[in-house]
Amino acid sequence: MSIDLMSIEDPEAFEFFAAARKSLKRAARLPVKPTPVADEPDLSDLTGMPDGPHPNDVIDSSWVLSTMQAKLDAQKRFCANEAARKAGECQASGRWIRDWHTSRYSTVLSLLAAAEQNAPEAERPWHAARLDSYAAAHGLRGWYRGTDYCGRHYIQVNHIRTREEGDQGRYFPTTAWREAPRNHIVVDRDTGRTAYKAPSSGIARQWIAEMEGSP
Repeated sequence: MSIDLMSIEDPEAFEFFAAARKSLKRAARLPVKPTPVADEPDLSDLTGMPDGPHPNDVIDSSWVLSTMQAKLDAQKRFCANEAARKAGECQASGRWIRDWHTSRYSTVLSLLAAAEQNAPEAERPWHAARLDSYAAAHGLRGWYRGTDYCGRHYIQVNHIRTREEGDQGRYFPTTAWREAPRNHIVVDRDTGRTAYKAPSSGIARQWIAEMEGSP
């Protein structure tokens, strides 16, 4: 049975059914634990995780550059380690999955990416190894590393696909008017780069369908 929320006049009934629909949508994907993979890393194992003082324990002096950097590194380390812990919890129980995540894989990978991106540069390799290991175990694609215009390291997480999904959802169309007449751009979610330019949106979508093997 389908319920049209806009037809409900009672505010309390509207809130009830809206919350119920939201819970059902999340329940459709949360209880199902991903199929175990032999070489999947145990993300709850935090052995070797970079350690250091809590940000509140670092004295911040605006007049001393070294203490300013120490404070910043402590804050980065704290955020990175928290994300690493959450990734382990999500892998085990599905905790931390939000409405915008498409799967548990997506949530875990996003948390691992946040850990690597937030970590101080010297501590980044430990987090990067965990991300690479988890992504490789499930053949996860739809993400990439990069450097912004300020030289800062970042990880872009898009629509995450498993090995079984292949290239379905790999590309998306957009428009760049400065590229006229071939201003309908197809972007590769695996790299963030332009994969194809077309003179119309229809041709761009046709190219995507052919490349992704869509019917």
